[in-house]
Amino acid sequence: MREIELNEAAKKVIAELKEIYPDELKIKYHDKKAGFLRHDQAQQYLHDGKMVIEVNDVTEANYTVSHELLHLLLLFKGAPQISFNITTGSEELDNKIMATGMELYDTVLHFIVYRQQKERGLINEKVKELYFKGVLATLKPEPSDHTDEWMVLRTLTLLDTLVFFRDEEGHILPKLEKLYPRTFTAAQRIYKALTVKNISSAFEIRRAVVKVFRLFDQQLEQWKMSQMNLQNFVTLTVVLSKRQKRLEVRQLFSIFHSELHENLQDTTAYIGISKADQQNTFVLPTPRSKKTEDEFKRIYAMPIGEFMDELAIPYLTR
Repeated sequence: MREIELNEAAKKVIAELKEIYPDELKIKYHDKKAGFLRHDQAQQYLHDGKMVIEVNDVTEANYTVSHELLHLLLLFKGAPQISFNITTGSEELDNKIMATGMELYDTVLHFIVYRQQKERGLINEKVKELYFKGVLATLKPEPSDHTDEWMVLRTLTLLDTLVFFRDEEGHILPKLEKLYPRTFTAAQRIYKALTVKNISSAFEIRRAVVKVFRLFDQQLEQWKMSQMNLQNFVTLTVVLSKRQKRLEVRQLFSIFHSELHENLQDTTAYIGISKADQQNTFVLPTPRSKKTEDEFKRIYAMPIGEFMDELAIPYLTR
């Protein structure tokens, strides 16, 4: 372990977080320096009631620490969150889907996080160079005659790269187009669709996450690879207006019985799908009562706000 003196811009992010998060915040640094930047160089977790930011690589600590803290600030200020409440029965497949869903979700949040880091002076030319070195260190060149198991990681990484270099990606395009022609084209297509509308409010974040899940699965289908069905597998916080909270559940959601199991009670899952965007919004276990049909009639007739509160289902109000 070592101590790092952060710059004033990074310290200001810490101060802003402490205004919202009153509990203790601890930052732990390791001695490793890879000489490039990647998102797996830090992690955040709760330990003994403390929020811990563990920095596994200190190549550019000001960037890495501020990046983690700005993600936390977004969540504390009310950004929609994702969770994984069902299982395919295969731990390996679950982990692959969860990792992909989390990467795509984080990339949407990066439209905000990267912008804030740039505005605060936490992304400079040195950081850009280190970020791009991290991309090249992560990805093998793409084969010219077939798809391989790296297609998913390439597309995820290159999509995030386009968000990072937004409006100034000209000097990196030739290199990426040469090394990763198909996956970079796919990343550009998804990126272009995400930038059609603004991403700022909770509602806009949710809309973008739903869109990127759908577009990513469509790309896998084009490559004749197995789709991950992210819209059904990943639960995403719904954003409701005050009027919608008064509507009956049946007016905004359809509840489907799934062959997959939910994680809490290990029963077959009932997935609440938003009628507006077809996204998994909540997951229910099989009712304990033998009168399943009656239970769902009761649920469908409930005001949405009351239903969400009764079952402790997270939601946001706009």
